[in-house]
Order: sequence, then C-alpha cells, then structure tokens
Amino acid sequence: VWELLYWRAPERSALALLVALVALGCLSRFSAISVGAYGALAVLAVTVPLRLRQLALRSLSPSPPEPPVRAVQGGLSPEQQQRWARYLARHVVTATRTLTRLFLVHSVPESL
Repeated sequence: VWELLYWRAPERSALALLVALVALGCLSRFSAISVGAYGALAVLAVTVPLRLRQLALRSLSPSPPEPPVRAVQGGLSPEQQQRWARYLARHVVTATRTLTRLFLVHSVPESL
C-alpha cells in the first residue's frame, strides 16, 4: 500500500489511480449495484478464459502434484483460534463457496 501511496512503483500507482478514477466516475453516473455487477462481470470475463486455458493445458499434460499447504502458526492460543475460526466460518462459508464456484469457474455453464 505504501508503494502505491508514495509512487515508489509508478506503473502500479498509475494503474491503481486509473482504476480508482474509473470506479468513482462510474459511481457518479450509475448506481453502486450496477457498477458492482459490471465489475463482477469484468472479473468473470477475465477468469473464464484463464480457467478454460488451464483446463486445456491440464488435459494435454498432467501436472505434478501440488505440495501440501503448511499450517500457519499465529500468536493466538488454540482455544482462541478455534473460536475465531467458528465465528468466521459461520458468516462467510456460504458466500465464499458461491463466489469461488462462480468466479473460479468450477462449472463453465453455470458461470457463463
């Protein structure tokens, strides 16, 4: 974030500024719901071809198995970790599953 604010990486900062200005311009002209919907459609328009490419490459040559995910050690006690995990899971599991299924194109016809 600091790189963007202090323009240490001019390309990224310019892109962030352009995206912010376009978003603000769209919000001044259209409703937030339509801007969000068209933004989601733009993300989907990028992810569908990438997912189709990945499926095609995977079907042509099998890839090696992925390494297992390492457990992240935090500063919280195990009881606090379980409490926070249950709390967050209750509120975001359904939305996350739906968005993951749609945006990562698990089912091409459903996402289209």
